[in-house]
Amino acid sequence: MSESLRQKLARLRREPAAAPSVREQLLRRAAREPAALLPERLVREDAVLARRTSGERHGGQLLSDALLADRLVLAREARDERLAALDPADALYLDTETTGLSGGSGTYVWMVGLGRFDAGLFEVWQGFLSEPAEERVLLELVARRIAAAAYVVSFFGKSFDRHRLEDKMRLHGIAPPFAGKPHLDLYWPLRRRYRGHFADCRLRTLERELCGVEREDDLPGSFAPAAWFDFLHGRPHRLEGVFQHNLDDVKSLATLLAHLGREVPSPTEESTP
Repeated sequence: MSESLRQKLARLRREPAAAPSVREQLLRRAAREPAALLPERLVREDAVLARRTSGERHGGQLLSDALLADRLVLAREARDERLAALDPADALYLDTETTGLSGGSGTYVWMVGLGRFDAGLFEVWQGFLSEPAEERVLLELVARRIAAAAYVVSFFGKSFDRHRLEDKMRLHGIAPPFAGKPHLDLYWPLRRRYRGHFADCRLRTLERELCGVEREDDLPGSFAPAAWFDFLHGRPHRLEGVFQHNLDDVKSLATLLAHLGREVPSPTEESTP
């Protein structure tokens, strides 16, 4: 026998309400403590939150030195002849922050740093995923920016950043913008040139040894996922440290490209795996 409307209402009054979703919890807390959740200097652009930062130096290096890089040297060192005809001023400098190293639907690309030169000044746009529901919009913005660039510059991006972005873009029905686009992954030519000269060929090591960049109070990338999850659950977080870490990574791409584009003796020649 189907229950009457009166019986159904009485039952619903007795049943406990469903627990609020993470989004609802965030909205409620943001209404009470808006400053407790979001880092400063974030603005909403095209329905996502982003931060813009511009500067002239990274460590003791002028970021604009990247514009003086010898294109023929870049093409030779990267083993990509297309770079000889492309201006570093028209490149997009890419670094991402994710929730894990593996691909698939369970991994979020929740911060994307994109650097570019505008009238000689280096500008970094950091798109931020303030909630999982905004993922498609963020990825669409990133895809458009990459598609509009002459080429992409990254550090280990051919093996990591590109694939994490492509995985998520395909999941949302967004055409990945990387196919056929020149991609200068600085890790491989710098590794060929300097392997065995330093303790390792990590970004932090190379930026310090080659460009004199010393980071103070840097938050290691391994702490980034926890910072984002803390934010999502309304807990105290270290997102500001992640923003700075990502910004420094993007700026280091420009300084390392400037170094790679100088004609210097190459101590080793090694085939890329």
